[in-house]
Amino acid sequence: MESKGKSQKQKKIIVIFIISLILLIAGIILSYFSSAKYVAKRAVKVMSQNVIELANSRNQTGLEENFKTTSTIKVNLQSDYYQALSSLSTEYQVLSNLLRNLSNTETQITMIQDQQNKKMLINYDTKLSGQPLANVKYLVDNATEYYYIDGLTQSYVNNGNNRYFESLNSTTTTKENIEYIIEKITESAANNIKDEYLSESYEKEYKKITVTLTENDMVEFLNNILEELKKDSKANQILTGYDKDFSKAKVTKKDVAGLGTVTINIYIDKLIGQIKKYEVISDKDSITYYEGESKVIEIRNNDKLVTKLDITSKEDKTDIKITDENNKSIGSISISKTSTNYDIVANITTEEFSANFGYNSQITNLKEGKSYDSGTTISLDITANNSVLFNGTMEITSTTTNDTTINEDVSNSVLASTVGTTPSELVMQKFAEMMMRLGS
Repeated sequence: MESKGKSQKQKKIIVIFIISLILLIAGIILSYFSSAKYVAKRAVKVMSQNVIELANSRNQTGLEENFKTTSTIKVNLQSDYYQALSSLSTEYQVLSNLLRNLSNTETQITMIQDQQNKKMLINYDTKLSGQPLANVKYLVDNATEYYYIDGLTQSYVNNGNNRYFESLNSTTTTKENIEYIIEKITESAANNIKDEYLSESYEKEYKKITVTLTENDMVEFLNNILEELKKDSKANQILTGYDKDFSKAKVTKKDVAGLGTVTINIYIDKLIGQIKKYEVISDKDSITYYEGESKVIEIRNNDKLVTKLDITSKEDKTDIKITDENNKSIGSISISKTSTNYDIVANITTEEFSANFGYNSQITNLKEGKSYDSGTTISLDITANNSVLFNGTMEITSTTTNDTTINEDVSNSVLASTVGTTPSELVMQKFAEMMMRLGS
């Protein structure tokens, strides 16, 4: 009997030891997986995954890499309010003229991409009352880029090498390249979260991980990410394809001046280690995002609730209810989508102001890999103090085919070095000319 009792005690001791060991290991694991650095990295990865899912939500038509899209844009804008004030000042008159003239414009945009022959063309052509207003062209041919701006260049300008198609070949797609860049930025951002940026505290049922970035920290953090992208051969190739000067890209203090110190708080459940909410604070403003079946976003100023958004998603529809600081409804947003249709309907209403916004985009006549039509309508109506400030629509009709023929003559092109002005400066000059004509 005594021997049997000792045996049972030994078994109990062994069982208790094993349970204690399991709890100890679990505690170490939980401690790591709720550590400041791990939680911060996990938050970055979760957010990037949401971006990738959004990028993947676009419709696949079979014409993503080789296509010709011709779009016509028409606008119809009115403002009785600014029209009535146009006689009172030059500023109101210019704005009234701008709205009226925009309604008399018709814009055509042609985009062609020929992946096999490594050619691309973007042609922007807009007219005012049937008369030329602006024509700008961008061409990539034989790894050389050209541009043309009517009235400012006499012919195409040879702007040197272009590596866009080096990262777009038979084994890759634009979608895959975008995903790769997002993943690399995510990986680099996670790796460059330094210990000195991080702190931990406890608040009610939460463990709070805080990431604090001063303006100097942001410069360092962003430049570290840029340097890692430059060192990654594939990322560098992709980004240089979009911007030939990517190797020179650098963030300076001037780029972040005025942002102040940005604080990011990540709240995790103390018991299960699950992220429950995020908070971003900059100066006196803050945005809090709550995870859960129903998502919630709260916007505060000086710690006072200003606006709250309750987000409910079900299948292909998302509804957002917007309330003010008193929990009074001030509007809603409804987003719905199908394989061929995308709709957004939004309205905001207060005692002094109301805004209604509508967006509809749909694909019709889809013949996968051959052609399809698409149409987009955007509407906006803004009223303040019972006066219609602005209302109007924009309609975009497009046809996309697999005809990738490009017939542009660059035989008389000139070198960019002979122009003496950068392409961006010329585009801004052309834009200024357009605004002057539209406002007159």
